[in-house]
Amino acid sequence: MRYAYLLPLALLMSCAATEQPASETPGTSSPISSSSKVDRAFDVPALLGMNADQIARPLTGQTIRPDHDRTPRESSMGGTEALYTYWRDTTALVVSYDPATLHVNSYFIKTKHALTPDYTTLLQLANVSKYDKRWNIEPIASVNNPQMYTGVKLVPKQ
Repeated sequence: MRYAYLLPLALLMSCAATEQPASETPGTSSPISSSSKVDRAFDVPALLGMNADQIARPLTGQTIRPDHDRTPRESSMGGTEALYTYWRDTTALVVSYDPATLHVNSYFIKTKHALTPDYTTLLQLANVSKYDKRWNIEPIASVNNPQMYTGVKLVPKQ
């Protein structure tokens, strides 16, 4: 029993050798990739070409809460605008439109969680690709931290 002190070490090594290494099998995803997957909250491309009242039909449902602010205000482009805000869980879609014609000026997607370092996650919530040629995409940076984004403004191209 000269090597009796090596017996526990040999036992430990044999147990370690029988354990299978953690590996992904095809068709399953790792916890990291499944938690980073972003599901869309709104299908903004499907709303393209609709006026402000027509947008309400596909968006109203059990999981979407409308919040209508019909108070006209001066827009940044010089005209008047009113807002419809639709909430799905913690994601908001703000629709800016001309109250006289109901023509949609822009869409703004934001979350209650506020800041994100990558605005493409906000685009995924709106089901819009950053390469989509139908939109002028304007990421809105935070005033306090320009490396973080508060939302994304989507302006349909004419």
